[in-house]
Amino acid sequence: MAINDGLTTTCTNIQSSGGIQTVFIREWNFKQSDGSTAPDMIATLGTGTITSIADNGGTNSTWGVYETKIETPVLSVTGASVGNANTYECSLTFNLPQLDLARRNSITDLQGKCLQVMMLDTNGTYFVIGISGTLTGGDGGLDLAVASHIGTRPQTFARLSAVEGGTGAAFSDETGLNVTLTCTQYELPRTYVAAGAAVSINAAGLVATVS
Repeated sequence: MAINDGLTTTCTNIQSSGGIQTVFIREWNFKQSDGSTAPDMIATLGTGTITSIADNGGTNSTWGVYETKIETPVLSVTGASVGNANTYECSLTFNLPQLDLARRNSITDLQGKCLQVMMLDTNGTYFVIGISGTLTGGDGGLDLAVASHIGTRPQTFARLSAVEGGTGAAFSDETGLNVTLTCTQYELPRTYVAAGAAVSINAAGLVATVS
């Protein structure tokens, strides 16, 4: 992208709110009920956007919806440039209140998995980590094409990196788990902008369908 224009800062920009409303998580190239796996199909449009996330041969993908304690989820991005390589360490931390069996098992299921993570912020923007170019803009124009690494060999996947929590001691103490998901990317987190139907969450609020 050529640097031939600048940016304005408006009242809307200044008054935008912080925070994340909802966290969505799914596994890369999820194994189907018949035991088969196939690469996910990721469609992008220009720099910084994703327009479609679908199972191979399908038109959409299924995500787990994680309701968190209000005003606890935070996405942090730390970038560094060494030579021609730009690296971004992305970290999402969120709190699951109450240390019950369902929450413990849900987090256990994330262990050792290659993950895609999407977050809806309070301004209506969907941020995605765990899906990105391998060395976008990083090696003098010799980048791998997106089709070469997104789907069959995702090397920028997110993973479960830390879990901290406990029961507390006093009745007024908080109980639950603080969960951290991290990934190393070579571009800033992309924004999901649906080309078709919007994100649909089922009546129970636990499963989302993304086209």
